[in-house]
Amino acid sequence: MKILILTNGGYGDYSFCKNADTYDYIICADAGMKHCRKLNLIPHLIVGDFDSTNMLDLMYYEDLNVPIHRFSTHKDETDTELALRYAIEEGATEVVIWGAVGSRLDHTLGNVHLLYSALKQGVKVTLMNEKNTVMLVDNMIELKGQIGQLVSLIPFSEKVEGISTIGLAYSLSEDTLWVGSSIGVSNYMTSSKAIIKVKAGFLLVILAND
Repeated sequence: MKILILTNGGYGDYSFCKNADTYDYIICADAGMKHCRKLNLIPHLIVGDFDSTNMLDLMYYEDLNVPIHRFSTHKDETDTELALRYAIEEGATEVVIWGAVGSRLDHTLGNVHLLYSALKQGVKVTLMNEKNTVMLVDNMIELKGQIGQLVSLIPFSEKVEGISTIGLAYSLSEDTLWVGSSIGVSNYMTSSKAIIKVKAGFLLVILAND
């Protein structure tokens, strides 16, 4: 099952918000509702403490009888983590989170760490905003993009071993990247498709539009 989560991060001109009709289930995390309304989407579920929500958005979806799960502001999880937890409980095998990369670095880093917990449960999660697509890889991934598009490879574990790439300008063949180095930043695609393989460890793959 493929699930879409809308958060209240950076969206820009919404140009990356495509193919919403291909998702089996849509969840709004708190003020992600305002973006959902702008995109004329009706979610299957809304979760959050609603501390940053426009009440008119909440009332709009209440009138549409969308299920709403309210939480206290004194909670341990972010609204995005709660939404991801519901997605996994719903049976998601793949989750895409729109707006998960934004101006709040703490929230962005927190969302990146959610990739790890989800992957350990066998769920592939992708973070997207108008400039970035962020994924965590422990085996193989195929990227689709444009020639010249930036691709950064950043170790998420202490080291990532056996990295091999096809379709990137600075190719790797059974190489190791260590945490604490920026050597994998700003590679780029030499074709519209690239393949990245990993034998051990966790590798952040970021497809960026400069």
